[in-house]
Amino acid sequence: MKAARWLVPLSATFVAALVRLSLVLRSEFPLNDGALFYLMTRELQQAGFRLPAYTAYNGVGIPFAYPPLGLYLAGLLASLGRLPLLQVFRFLPVALSLMTVPAFWALARALLPSGAAAALATYAFALLPASFTWLIMGGGVTRAAGLLFAILALYQGHALYTREGNRHILATGFWAGLAALSHLAMAWVAAASMALFFLTYGRSWRALARSVAAAGVALAITAPWWATVIAQHGLSPFLAAARSPEPPGASLLFFLMLLWTDEPWFPVLAGLALLGLLSCLAARRWFLPAWLLGLVLLDPRTVDTTGSLPLALLAGLGIVDVLLPPLNGGAGVAAAAGSAYASWDPARSRLARATLCALFVYASCSALVANSPVLVGLSSDERMAMEWVAQYTPQTSRFVVLTGDRAWGADRSSEWFPVLAARQSVATVQGREWLEGFMRSAYAYTMLQRCAAGDGSCLEAWAEEPGQSFTHVYIAKRSSAVGRSVTDDAAASIRNTLRADPRYRVLYDGPGATVLERVR
Repeated sequence: MKAARWLVPLSATFVAALVRLSLVLRSEFPLNDGALFYLMTRELQQAGFRLPAYTAYNGVGIPFAYPPLGLYLAGLLASLGRLPLLQVFRFLPVALSLMTVPAFWALARALLPSGAAAALATYAFALLPASFTWLIMGGGVTRAAGLLFAILALYQGHALYTREGNRHILATGFWAGLAALSHLAMAWVAAASMALFFLTYGRSWRALARSVAAAGVALAITAPWWATVIAQHGLSPFLAAARSPEPPGASLLFFLMLLWTDEPWFPVLAGLALLGLLSCLAARRWFLPAWLLGLVLLDPRTVDTTGSLPLALLAGLGIVDVLLPPLNGGAGVAAAAGSAYASWDPARSRLARATLCALFVYASCSALVANSPVLVGLSSDERMAMEWVAQYTPQTSRFVVLTGDRAWGADRSSEWFPVLAARQSVATVQGREWLEGFMRSAYAYTMLQRCAAGDGSCLEAWAEEPGQSFTHVYIAKRSSAVGRSVTDDAAASIRNTLRADPRYRVLYDGPGATVLERVR
């Protein structure tokens, strides 16, 4: 019986490993982002693992305020194991993301009314592309660690309100503290979710006191980090990072259109979650719908990832509560609303079992072919071009990096350029969330990338804004992420026009990029 209990998380983790490693192994370089964290980890190693005051990334004076636990994990693993740091950034994120699967299984067992629903929810979480897309790339060193610890904090938080024992206070505070030390957004998700847990399972002065005690434990665990940052920079980095650049209404519309799960074909898991949502509403079980809606409204920047938690739970309920009862010859949601799920076999008939197998095969194939535009590593040709820039351009050069990407988080060239080319990228956004004027930086990036389809006059007009002057242009030769699709060589137009523009001179034209000097 004990071995059977571990069969679900082990098999789900194995399936998740096949999917996620297949995506990581397609590139010899960390997927998409991570350059900022890579440089910060190197600086942490060079400082003897004492927090520096600033990071040299992009030469704009970014405070070294980012939650450092993921950086410590990567740096210590590279130093103690004598491993190349780039390879650590390639594989540590996927390893951390795989740990979220058994952690989610424990949470699902606690929140859902049957082991069958929890098992199906765990397989849904393992195969839902949105649950791992932003975790397995280079920046997942922080995001994956944060989500893992947030899930563990929620599991213990549920026990905090439903079981006796002070150990749950310590455990909740401990995991919540590690989540905050890994990623602020994940810590915010844990805190907001815990508030909903309190309203659902607590609602007593004693539960409130236990919550305050757990928060005190989390504050104590994180104190060495935030106290150091405040002593060096005051509260300004945290106040700047707290500002969200995305209105919640856009995320709500995105959710209602079932576009955010990253499923490449028909969004079957999102559809099953919708069935689970209807089941909960019909039975007046408000917790999971409220949790999902709360994350969409309160956490619009990372809801693609964090929203996969309630969505997978709802998918498990959708299968058990709505889809399978008719296949077993039973009633649907109305009759099942008050039943004892724990004693109900969700797949009594051959048709029900065949349906489950078909869903599993479809979701597995869907996850394997999920080709998100962001799950691509920087090519060797581009890395060669950036190395040329580092060797043959003045150190005082100010570059604009043109790719045609519409979202700065999907622009791997702009993020890795300051590290590999060792030159300032005027419009790179990464790291500026800790500085004033983040919204302006994000807007400037968007306007610059629109010039990829224009000409030199567009660049000259862009440079007239304060702080946007430049001396060189780097134009990537690659496909670009435009929304959820990919456009081949989106910067071809401006590359061709600048070659004939007397205001610019070609310095390098290789297979990965074209580099031009702005002639004054």
